Formats: sequence, C-alpha cells, structure tokens
Amino acid sequence: MMLFIGGSAMAHQWTPTYPKMIPSFVEGIYSTRLRLFNGRNDVSYYEFQVLDKDMNKVRFATPQRILPVKYLQSVEVEVYIREAEIKQAVYICSRSKLLAGTEAATVVSSRICSKIKDE
Repeated sequence: MMLFIGGSAMAHQWTPTYPKMIPSFVEGIYSTRLRLFNGRNDVSYYEFQVLDKDMNKVRFATPQRILPVKYLQSVEVEVYIREAEIKQAVYICSRSKLLAGTEAATVVSSRICSKIKDE
C-alpha cells in the first residue's frame, strides 16, 4: 500500500467540470469553451471527443480534434455541437495521445470528461 502513496501523480486537467452549452453566433449550433492544462511531461498531444451516456461518439466540431500542448502549457478549446445532436451529448472529453514507438509499459493514456450541464 505504501508504494502507491509515495508516487507522484501525473495527469492533465480539463475544466470546467460541468460546462454549459450556449447558442453560438450560427443558428442551430451550440458552443462551449473548456481549458486543458498539460501536467504530463510524457505527453504532447491531446484528442477531444463528445460522447453520449453510453460513451459512444457524438458528432461535433472544434478547430482541431488533436492539439499539441506542451508540458505545463494551458490551452482553451471551443467545442461546437449541432442542435440535432445536443440532446445526445453528455460528455466532452480530452484524451492524451501517445506517440507511436515511445510507449513503454509504464506509460498510461488518460481521458478526462466533463459532463455537459443540463439546462
């Protein structure tokens, strides 16, 4: 048990925990902004997803689906969801992407999800 307590935790942060979707400047499109902080020195890329209650993918748009984020850097991500898919969308997630050929047994991919706030 003491082995797990003494280790340091490396992860990324994805905020806010409960983002609110608001109508965008385009009719029929909702948007929200989230902030990603990269606290992992072994990861440089993050992928974004929108998922339903069963963790299935929901269609969405963002300027970049995979974004380079340097260690200790913070970036803002804007997510757009069509009104037709807004009722299906439950989670907006960020997932660390590991580079091919650099994976070791100790490297872990992480996914953090924010739950979309009901209106």
